[in-house]
Amino acid sequence: MADNGTVIERTLVVSNPLGLHARVATSMVKAMDKYQCHVTLQKDSVEADARSILSLLLLAATPGSEIRVRAEGPDSLAAVCEIDRLIQAEDQLSSDT
Repeated sequence: MADNGTVIERTLVVSNPLGLHARVATSMVKAMDKYQCHVTLQKDSVEADARSILSLLLLAATPGSEIRVRAEGPDSLAAVCEIDRLIQAEDQLSSDT
């Protein structure tokens, strides 16, 4: 795999009116099952594994928070795009039920 070392870093702003709440974190963890890369999110000095709900909730990312997303591996770009889509979603409450 030639692209195993691909690293994508992007700063995202949480626009979801509820922030990065439990339902978004759960959706993110489930979505990461599709990807082989390792993904971390960082807010201030707190870093979270995108495959850990508790870790994501500890970011305490409220609306307007800046989050640095870093993905390393073969499908990094797709994983970062998926995370971007999830944290920007207007309302995860109705879409997951």
